[in-house]
Amino acid sequence: MRVVVVGATGQFGRAMVAACKHVGWEVLALGHDSVEVAEGASVARALERPYDVVVNATVWHGPAQEDPIMALRVNAIGARVLADHAAAHGALCVTVSTDYVFDGDATCPYDESVTPSPRSVYGISKATGEALVRAATADHLIVRVASLFDLGGSRAKGGTSFVGTMLANARAGKPLRVVNDQIHSPSYAPDAATVTVELIRRGARGIAHVTNSGWCSWFEMASAIMVEAGINADLSPSTLKDLPSGGPPRPRYSVLAHGALRRYGLPSPRTWRDALRDYLAREALIEA
Repeated sequence: MRVVVVGATGQFGRAMVAACKHVGWEVLALGHDSVEVAEGASVARALERPYDVVVNATVWHGPAQEDPIMALRVNAIGARVLADHAAAHGALCVTVSTDYVFDGDATCPYDESVTPSPRSVYGISKATGEALVRAATADHLIVRVASLFDLGGSRAKGGTSFVGTMLANARAGKPLRVVNDQIHSPSYAPDAATVTVELIRRGARGIAHVTNSGWCSWFEMASAIMVEAGINADLSPSTLKDLPSGGPPRPRYSVLAHGALRRYGLPSPRTWRDALRDYLAREALIEA
């Protein structure tokens, strides 16, 4: 299997490259400086060789994520250009998406069949990208993740992740106020990538939610980080209303159900807390 991962310097991209190599696939890893995903000529040059699978792990997400021009250029137009290229060369197009495509008004986990209803520019751009991929090729797999974390953090967020930021601030003795009224399903990037590889191997198509099992608020996750790391932090809960203005509207509830995994005979990934322990064990090995 020959796979190209576009956006290979991000959290999911790095994990996807490792997961593909683990099963013996040939992988081309392209960083953001190697290809302009919204430009067909750039994509054609970078992906000159034929590939069996084109993985789009690019994302415009960060301090300026509510910039509609850049968000739509990367998350929507870029997704369509890569999907068009994959379709023209007979390759499977795997596109990474997000829980932000939902409005957050649900009270039970979102199934893959629920129609997106995003409320932020970021969510709208990702939902648009999903629709453009579906229109471009039937040979697609859209993988929705949420609250990604891994060592090295997110390139789009300056090399940070929630777990890394919480640990760094707590170890520096800084007080931590974390929202307790936003419920989500954290995704450990190595777990999400491993499941995505297995979905590809099983011929999965359509949309699949790939998050770790269970759910929590950001405050509950921060509390678990401190317990597992053995840190006595100055940690207190806050609410979404307490956040600074100017950021994207956040879904209050964005837990994702794993119906597609069941249909393809796959179990849900391990719990987010078990994944967190693995993250901390890997971090300890690096620091040692």
